[in-house]
Amino acid sequence: MEALDNQGALRIVTLFSGAVKGMAFYPASHPSIRQPLLELDKILAQALGRVPEVSWGILDGAMFFEEHLFVNPSTAIADLTNRMLEKYIGRVVVTAGLTFEELQAFIRLFSVKGAEIETLVDRMKQEGIVHIRLVRLGEETFETPDKESDEQEDENDHQATYGNALNAIRGICRDIERGRIPSSAPVIKVVDRMVGITMQEPSILVGLTMIKDYDNYTFNHCVNVGILAMALGASLGMDVMAVKSLGIAGELHDIGKTMIPKKILNKPGKLSRDEYDEMKRHSELGSKIIREMEGLDPHIAQIVLGHHLHFNRNGYPEWAQKLPFNQMIDIVAIADTYDAITTLRVYQHPINPRAALNEMQKLSGTFLDGSLVARFIEMMGKFPVGTLVRLDTNEVAVVYRPNPLDEEAPIVRILIERDGTRLSVPREQSLIEPDGSHYSQIVAVVDPLLKNIDVAKFVVSGHY
Repeated sequence: MEALDNQGALRIVTLFSGAVKGMAFYPASHPSIRQPLLELDKILAQALGRVPEVSWGILDGAMFFEEHLFVNPSTAIADLTNRMLEKYIGRVVVTAGLTFEELQAFIRLFSVKGAEIETLVDRMKQEGIVHIRLVRLGEETFETPDKESDEQEDENDHQATYGNALNAIRGICRDIERGRIPSSAPVIKVVDRMVGITMQEPSILVGLTMIKDYDNYTFNHCVNVGILAMALGASLGMDVMAVKSLGIAGELHDIGKTMIPKKILNKPGKLSRDEYDEMKRHSELGSKIIREMEGLDPHIAQIVLGHHLHFNRNGYPEWAQKLPFNQMIDIVAIADTYDAITTLRVYQHPINPRAALNEMQKLSGTFLDGSLVARFIEMMGKFPVGTLVRLDTNEVAVVYRPNPLDEEAPIVRILIERDGTRLSVPREQSLIEPDGSHYSQIVAVVDPLLKNIDVAKFVVSGHY
């Protein structure tokens, strides 16, 4: 989902620039300051209602807001660009939860001449501005030290990372549609972040793959395949560079579909032979695009080329069946299969995660590598994250985290009480208590469509 269109993005940057400039001449309560601030706060709230975070900054000397680049800047944008350069600020990142008071305080601090990024960060911390962070010009990140965040990332950080991955894929696909060679930098940056999380605990991002956006299927699917491929690679003991390659290849595996006619991609019925032949070209097209992108190793293109060759190498493209490929194409194929069959499509009812694993077992030895399927099932657990279940207490819950010590007793979030009451705030519950006693047992898998439940909401945030 796009945070804002180009007009909205331009309006935010213009309002921010005007508020910063005006703050040097008027008090914050003055109408010429307060009115633009109120409008800026309103538009930011709308954007942050769609995505976890938004940012604007400087790219190759030009101002950008998310994927919108302003190459012919107005006076206001040129002024803001100069101010950011003077302060050595490369990017301003705003996250969901921003208050009007934080925004107002930040603009007041930002308007102070001579205050560079280090000074700003210190003053922001003193004033309790926690939903805005600054990135130093030329650096990946610049954040104040925080013991709690160093020890453990919270769910909002993971969601923000997922949102950044979506934006990276969206930007790449948009460049392809416009006939441009995409930059690899955004996807490399976000995969680097995901690798760090995945190497600590392979399953920690897997819950995010339950995010299924029907209207943006390709973007979500690409990110989900990247996450699942990384998790499987890490669980197999692969090193950091191999897991990173899987993440990049997974996220880019379907970018060739951007060059397939939309009428074929979105056709609700069965494809004709000619249409299917056209669809099969996407792996070759994607591989070609990746070879033209700077900063990506050639083997990434090879993984994308081979992700539909199948384990028995009887898939497509036919001319590539005899080429030497490593296990990475089979890992991406497993991730691709799992996410595809658990997603609602115009021609397909989604399969619940547990049933999906059973279906994948049937494909072992032909379409999928049986040993990798077995490892994938072990990683996901008997009741994968995102499975809606009924407990023997008659409560309905969603599986939130696997239990490595007992796959029959994962950690769940209870959504519906035993009397049928839906909880406004789901209750997290371990099915086995620390003292070894059992809270409950899973007795059945429930179809979320029948209960009108979007499991992603509860796996990701835990709230309606």
